[in-house]
Amino acid sequence: MNNSLNFEIPRHYKRTMVFVDGSNFLIEFAKELKVDFRADNPPPAAIAAVSWLISSFSTNKILDMDVIRSYWFSSYQENENDGDIIREILRQNYLEPVIFKKKKGREKCVDIALTIEMLVNAFNKNFDVCLLISGDEDYIPLVKEVKRYGPRVWVSFFSSHGLSNSLRIAADMFLDILKDSNAANNPSYLKAREELFEFLKSPKNVVV
Repeated sequence: MNNSLNFEIPRHYKRTMVFVDGSNFLIEFAKELKVDFRADNPPPAAIAAVSWLISSFSTNKILDMDVIRSYWFSSYQENENDGDIIREILRQNYLEPVIFKKKKGREKCVDIALTIEMLVNAFNKNFDVCLLISGDEDYIPLVKEVKRYGPRVWVSFFSSHGLSNSLRIAADMFLDILKDSNAANNPSYLKAREELFEFLKSPKNVVV
């Protein structure tokens, strides 16, 4: 398995669909930035920042990705208005929202919904490559099953925390979400990150 971009991607591996475990991603993103916010009620700037990380892969000439659709799977607090707000923010950032209301404070259906969506699209041959953004080892059986249909399965996440090494090994290729997206040189990501820092400085936005 290759863990770097120093090789040529076969040209026929191009049509790409992205599947993001948004809850898992936001929790680890907050840890990466050493800030505190709720993954089930994220600041708009947090979603903007991670969306720029995701979209950066599609502009990478080595990967040569033609992204058909990017799905975002997560949960939100029990207030129904929160769900509509998060859906709108996700769509503004070119992410297809598949989100669920928490029940008694517990997240339900996120991993199941992601699994079904990825399997259905693999079965219908809708992509040549799927990019799974998660570090959760529970997705290992899904990765193996999708590969049986023929597509390549790439996994991207933070390499320094939150990543199951078994999931990394199961994937055809692993991409470091910060290094391989060239986040340090992405002005849109850096701007959104600074807006997130400014948002979280306000006392009214302290997580309780």
